Formats: sequence, C-alpha cells, structure tokens
Amino acid sequence: MKRHLSYIAVALAAPAFVLGSCKQVSVEEPEQTGYLYVSLDRDDSEDLVFKSAPADDMTFSLKVYDALDNLAASVEDYRDLETEPLRLNVGEYTVVATSAEASAVAAFDAPFYTGSAGIEVRPDEVTNTEIVCSLANVKVTAVFSDEIKSSFKTYSLEVTNGQGSLTFSPEEGTADKEGYFSHTGTISWTLSLENNQGQKYSVEETYSDVKPRQHYNLSFSLEEKDEFGAGGFVIVVDNSLNEKEYDCVLDFGDEDIPEVSADFEYTESEPIELNAGDNTSKVLTFSSADGFRHLQISYGPSEAALSLMSASVNTVDLVGASQEVIASLEAAGIKASPVEEGAKSAEVDITGYIASYPIGNTTVRTLAVDMNGAFRETVLDFVLRSPVDVEAVSADPWAMFATLAGKWFTENEPDGVSFQYRKATESSWTDVEQSAISADALSRTYTAEIRGLEPATEYVFRAVSAEDKETKEVSFTTETAEVLHNMSFDNWYQNGSIWMPNLSADYQVWDSANPGSGKFNITPTTPENTDVAVAGDGKKAVKLESKKALIVLAAGNIYTGKFGNTDGLGAYLDWGVPFSSRPLALKGWYKYQPKAIDMVKSPYEDMKGQTDICQIQVLLTDWDKPFTVNTNTGSFVDFENDPHIIAYGKLEDNTTSSSYKDFTIELDYRDMTRTPKYIVITACASKYGDYFTGGVGSTLWVDEFEFVYDPDELSE
Repeated sequence: MKRHLSYIAVALAAPAFVLGSCKQVSVEEPEQTGYLYVSLDRDDSEDLVFKSAPADDMTFSLKVYDALDNLAASVEDYRDLETEPLRLNVGEYTVVATSAEASAVAAFDAPFYTGSAGIEVRPDEVTNTEIVCSLANVKVTAVFSDEIKSSFKTYSLEVTNGQGSLTFSPEEGTADKEGYFSHTGTISWTLSLENNQGQKYSVEETYSDVKPRQHYNLSFSLEEKDEFGAGGFVIVVDNSLNEKEYDCVLDFGDEDIPEVSADFEYTESEPIELNAGDNTSKVLTFSSADGFRHLQISYGPSEAALSLMSASVNTVDLVGASQEVIASLEAAGIKASPVEEGAKSAEVDITGYIASYPIGNTTVRTLAVDMNGAFRETVLDFVLRSPVDVEAVSADPWAMFATLAGKWFTENEPDGVSFQYRKATESSWTDVEQSAISADALSRTYTAEIRGLEPATEYVFRAVSAEDKETKEVSFTTETAEVLHNMSFDNWYQNGSIWMPNLSADYQVWDSANPGSGKFNITPTTPENTDVAVAGDGKKAVKLESKKALIVLAAGNIYTGKFGNTDGLGAYLDWGVPFSSRPLALKGWYKYQPKAIDMVKSPYEDMKGQTDICQIQVLLTDWDKPFTVNTNTGSFVDFENDPHIIAYGKLEDNTTSSSYKDFTIELDYRDMTRTPKYIVITACASKYGDYFTGGVGSTLWVDEFEFVYDPDELSE
C-alpha cells in the first residue's frame, strides 16, 4: 500500500473584542464638555478560530482624534476610565483601540488587535460606544500527524510573508506554537522532510490575496492511498468558505536523489583546513536524474552560513537566476551559470571565493532539490589559516610611480606591515617608509605609493611585517614615458608658402589651419624666431594670431593631428595622434595679448565687445581612429560626455601679458584603468575660433611643452 501525504490549510475569522457601554456618571461641569467611559468585553460569538481566548487582562490603549484628525487625548490602559472618565470638548471624534504595540513582521505568540469607532460628545453626557477589536495579523499554525512523526526522523515547516520567517520544528520547540505575521498579501511555506532511510524531500507553496484576521492552519498527515503509484499531496485551503485544491506527487519510492561530487577531497563532518589564499581548483558538480527544481548556494562566515535565515549569509538560487545574480556570485569569486528548471547537471566553481577569503572560517552550503521534491544538502566548512602574516597582492604601475597592494591574514594588523621593492635586475631591496602605508582593517588590506621609479622598467615587490620578510614576490613593469615630436616647437618647414610645425613632411605630429587659410594668402600660425621662452641657437616658439579671412575669422591655432580639407568656409581637421602613455600633466610657457571680440557667429553673437580668450587643451582617448572635426557643420568633440575620453585638462585666459608665463595643466583622469590610444593637444588664440568668433589681432605665443610623469614635480 502506498501512503498519501496531505495537509489542510484553513483561513477563518479572528476573534473580536467589544468595548461596551457602562453606567452614566453625573458630574457638575460646564455645558460645553462631555465624558467618555469605556470597558472591554469579549464577544464570544465572533470567536471562530482560537481554542482559547487571549488573556483576559490584555492591555488595550486608546487614542482619541478630533474631526481634523488631531490627537485630542490618549489613555495608556482603557481600565483607567473605570475610576476617572475622560473629559472631552463637545464635538465628533474617532476612538482607536489597540493591544499594546504592533508586533514584529513575524513572531510566535504575539497577536496584535486593533479597532476604531466614531463618537459624538454632547454637553454633560457620558458617551457610550461599541468598538470591535480584530486581529490585524495573519495567524499560522502547524499540525503534524503521528504518521509524519513516525515516518520521518526530521521534519520542519518554514513560513514567510516575504519580510520575516518562522520555522515550526519539534527540534526547536516551535512545532505547536502560534505564528503571527504582519499583513503583506502573501504567505509562503516550505515543508522539509527526511525519512528514516536518509532520503530528503522538500515541498513548497505560496498563497496570494492573504488578508488580516485569516488563520492558516497547515495540517500535514499521511494517508494510505492505492491509486497513487508513489505518493501524493492533496492541498485544501478554506479561505472564507472558498475551497481550493492543488494536487502534487511525491514519490516516496524514488531512490534517485540529487548527487554532488568535487574535484577536491572533503568530508562533510570534518572541516577542510587550507592555507589562506589557496588557489587550487575547487569545483562542485551536481547531477539529478529527475532534473533540478532548485539549486541553492549560500556562503558566508561559518556560523551565519549554517542558517539560511541569517542576514549575514549570501544565498542565491541558480535555477532561473538572472545575470545580476550571476554577477553577484562572480564578484564574490564564485563562477556559475544560470540553470534551467529540469536541467540534470550543473557546476559551481568556488576556487576564487576560497582563495580570496581571509584567515578564518567560512561555510559553503548547497541545497539541490529535484522535480519530485527529493533533495540533498551539502555543507562544506573551510578553516583558512596562513603560513605567513602578510602577502603581496597587486601593483598599479604608472611611468614613474606605482601603488602597491598587500593583505594580512591575522585577526589584527601585524606589527610593521610594509613593502620592499627592487629592480628585477638588482638584488638589494628598498624599504617603503611606514608613513606611506595606508591600511584598511575591515578588508585586512594595505597599500603604499612608491615614487622615483624609472619608466619601462621591471620591478619586484613583496609584503613584509615584523615577523615575515621572505614572502612571495610579485613583479610589475612601469609604463613608458612617451614624448611627442617637436614639443619645443623649434622645427618648422614650409610647404610652398605655408608654415608647418614639424621637421619635415615625412613625420607629421602637429598641424594648424594654415593649409585652409593659406588658400587666401592668410597664415595665422607661424614660427616665432626672437620672442621665445627659452633662448638659444635655433630656438623657436609658435605665434598664433587670429586674422580675418574673407568674411570669417581664421583663429590662430595648433593641434596634434592633420588638416583634412576645406568645407565651405570651414574645414575638416583630424584630431589626435597615436599615444599610449599616461602623463600626469602638460607644462610649458605662454604669452597672450587679446583683443576685443569683433567677429561673431551664432550662437555667440552676445560676446561681441568682450575680451577674447585663449585656450590650451589636453585629452587622452581610446578612440579607434582620430576624431574628425568639421568647423563648417559644427561637428566637435563632446569634452564632457564622450565616453572614450580617459583624461582631460585645459587652460583658459583672457588677461594680457608682456612676457612668457609658465603653466601646468593637470590631467583629470576619468578612468584609472584604461590605456590611451590617442592624444590631442590644442592651442588657440581665440577659444571660440571653431565657431568663427573672436578678436582680430588676438595673439597667443606657446613654447617648450613637456609632459609630467613624476608626481613629485606636481607637489613642488
């Protein structure tokens, strides 16, 4: 004979209480006041669910609100009115009665009752009113039959309203308790069983449209049923006399329960002891002949991970998991893929999670449930110890400095945590000063910035403490410190009558608008032979003068890139030359003599008469090719929003200077990890020259540009 497992869930009205009327009390008072006298009585006709009434001495408080919903009076215990009636001004009120304070979202033996009624207070009268106080919670109880108790060595029922949970379990002494849940509209439960042969089963259900005052009495029993080939559930829910049935099958004869294997040795009853940072493969492989309904992974500190209800444990279900869930696992060092319901195999790689876990204990718990409800739980306790106190982690190298990262494994920061580094070709170590160390106790990591490094050079570093010196070594190579051709602007050649700021046409880095304006015999950009920032044989600078070309302004400018062609009164300019280093700043010299803006074009008509502005800009990008500017159609770089801009800096000035001034434009890095592909440097005598707006005669001289790679230069 097969056994039939069934349960009954019943939802009925909760008990009600009545705040009844009492005898009239006559007291000499002004005519514009009245009295409220309240007593509390049980209305047994409404008691349809509870086998025993709540305690007769349950305390109810009262709050009285006037017609404008303002609190007019409050009474801690309604019984105080028996000896001293409440005096109120004449008018209409609402009286709200509650039993103590609202309970938690989920708690055993903690019902919460409330009710209200409208009253009218008349002069020199005692107002009598009736208030029905009803249960505001949803009540849940569980009943396990004798057959359940004898057929299964463990059984428990977990119930949740989505905000809090309670577990009805004989092992926890809560099987016979009354559970109260705040109203959320849903109630879900999971029944977990393990028979005397060690087979595990899990069944779950969710009810919607759950209302306050309903009582769900979940009764589980085993019945003999010939027509079931295995076992079955008949679920009956009586919710306001509307009966609903759900049929499921639970195969008690099915010996196929989910299996799990690993590529490492373990015994569930014993902790797995490893050195912290152990990076050997740890892959769990799951299989199920009947397919997975759930494949749950939880991980965290050992004590927390043993309880799925703990707030400090992370728990996800791979069956139907979203990409956000998978990404959260990957962030923790766990590699997995979403599992389709009914799939028969899956893998979970916890290598990265264990390798990144600090010294201490962590538990990885898995729960595989098949389509028939059979399940297997696996609990892996890892004890991570350290052979050393500290360890080098990574380096973030730039051209002439690097940020080193390390971690410690002891519970508290060891004494003397620091780093040592050296060139890969040398044997002696350089100690990092203790003052340069920045530690984070929460993550047990520390960092330090080291300076004075040589570009394009391989270095080695290691973490050290007072106890450990011979720790593992990590290598890194500093970036190159690139420079651009002719940053001194000493080299020029002529293409016909047009001046070009390069050594020859064979190697072009800089260009200007000269090829376009030269067609009109106008040359805004020329070499400066005498007025230079640094004197010496062959020294030159750049003179950028804004001039009038026909009916538009031809602003004096220079930029890294190449002039394309004219387009109407404008031109195509290809901005950017290949560049892969990360300088901290651009420095150089400039002199500016602005004029009043006398040539304008939309949208800058209102600038006429204002003093012109010069501009020098630097930007590093990872464009796939140079950016094509078209001054005729207004196609320009979006300096604020272009996602390919890695770093940007600029100088703008509208003051007159008679001699050169030095400048340093620090680059603001919007991304500290990407490598540039192109660099753009521009200098212009009229900031809005691209829009044909500026002052004719405004002149900017620039000279001796160079990049700053050493952070110490910026702090001088």
